[in-house]
Amino acid sequence: MSTRTYQISGLDFSQDEIKQAQQQNKLLSFDLEFSRACNLNCLYCYAGGKKIQNEMSYDEIVSVIEQSVALGAKQVVNIGGGEPLAYKDYWKILRKERALGLKSITFTNGTLITRSVAKKLFDCREGIALKLNTFHHATQDFLAGQKNTGQKIQDALGYLLDVGYATKNGPELAIETIVCQQNYHEIETIYRFCRENNIIPYIEIMTLQGNARVNLSALNTSISENHELFKKLLAYDQEFHSKSWPLTPPIAGHTCQRCLYSIYVRSDGNVQVCPGLDLVHPDMNIRNHSIQWILNHAPIFQTARNIYDHLHGNCGQCEHRNCYGCRGTAFSLTGDYCADDPSCWLSALP
Repeated sequence: MSTRTYQISGLDFSQDEIKQAQQQNKLLSFDLEFSRACNLNCLYCYAGGKKIQNEMSYDEIVSVIEQSVALGAKQVVNIGGGEPLAYKDYWKILRKERALGLKSITFTNGTLITRSVAKKLFDCREGIALKLNTFHHATQDFLAGQKNTGQKIQDALGYLLDVGYATKNGPELAIETIVCQQNYHEIETIYRFCRENNIIPYIEIMTLQGNARVNLSALNTSISENHELFKKLLAYDQEFHSKSWPLTPPIAGHTCQRCLYSIYVRSDGNVQVCPGLDLVHPDMNIRNHSIQWILNHAPIFQTARNIYDHLHGNCGQCEHRNCYGCRGTAFSLTGDYCADDPSCWLSALP
């Protein structure tokens, strides 16, 4: 049995905490992009890997952090948008987050993590979600769109483990893996590796945005394949870790309720419910309104905070009441973020 949590930070709040945040229109967590510039061009990336126009300044990013803390946020996901460790003020932002008492986790492709960077991250108590889709370097290079990526990610994993990640008292370490045709056969191996090494597995069905939509035919796995995969992962957890979880997409072992208590702040200042609901409006930009105003007045946030009252069809009647499916996938494929999640086997399979 692992000594650590099974939930990645930002998805591990209690139902009482979530309910209170809903009732008070506050935050528990927020996702923060710095820049969409990235040193890779992953075939499945929702953000596209390129800097976008009019990105926030360091002072604007600090304002987002301060506003979020004032609204109750305890956790920030440094999502980067591109590669967070490539951002020039990354370490300044970490220091600011710590000064405000925030716990944080960085989602990184790992290619910029050297032994000294790993030690610096450890000393900052920064959680790390390492993007690793396969242990086979050629496949990883193909998915990342750049040679030698697989080796660099493997090196980064070794450095993180060497400095004390995935130990009982170390910062949390997760491996984020996107399910696709190229790695489908290997997902169980990655999952078992994580469980056996005190690493949190973050196995995620692909959201059809950005590069993923363009490369759909080369990457996509079927609903039935995803269902069978998740059943195998659940059976493994039940047998070897006495751990059970709802058999629902899009993340194995995790129930995403971030619509109820979180926001996603893009690098250009636009505020979204989550990465998948990429709706842009001047009234939902931090340069025009405060985050509190956006939570109070933007219709999409009022709907999201009460999402169970607005779901259509099977999602509205589902037995898994802590799950609302993937709203990003519903929006991407149907144009209606309250519609059935088309990727969910509970709706799509007989």
